[in-house]
Amino acid sequence: MIDVPWARKGSAFTLLFEQAALTLVREMPVNAAARIIEITDKRLWRIVDHYVGQAIEQFDLSDVKAVGLDETASKRGHNYVTVFIDMERRKEPVLFVTSGKGKQTVAEFSDFLKTHKGEPSVIQEAVCDMSPAFLTGIKESLPQAEVTVDWFHIVQTFTRA
Repeated sequence: MIDVPWARKGSAFTLLFEQAALTLVREMPVNAAARIIEITDKRLWRIVDHYVGQAIEQFDLSDVKAVGLDETASKRGHNYVTVFIDMERRKEPVLFVTSGKGKQTVAEFSDFLKTHKGEPSVIQEAVCDMSPAFLTGIKESLPQAEVTVDWFHIVQTFTRA
């Protein structure tokens, strides 16, 4: 095999095919896109992983000062992911997603921030629910952050009371 300018090295596809595949993946689940372009979902995931990895390598989080975080169930049952967003960025606000919930996810975000030109001590505000684990994680991993409890959870607490 030789390297050609119209294909990524090590890929069995042309750049144009990979672009079309990524366009589909942005609009529908990977399994559905794989059926349409007639490849396995595993091969499509390799393409997605490659380009997502490239994009993440280029992250510059040096200007992040306010973050929001919340957990959500990723599948039925108790498989959680925690999502961190930049509260000041309107377009593409998601900064980091990790499996699990609780204070370890805040520590993982702090480590991610450091590896992408960010500094945990620069974070001035963290918006989250009233989870004791999140509050402890913020205190330990984002030492300068003031915590703002999101309005939904405050209203929910009053409603229960």
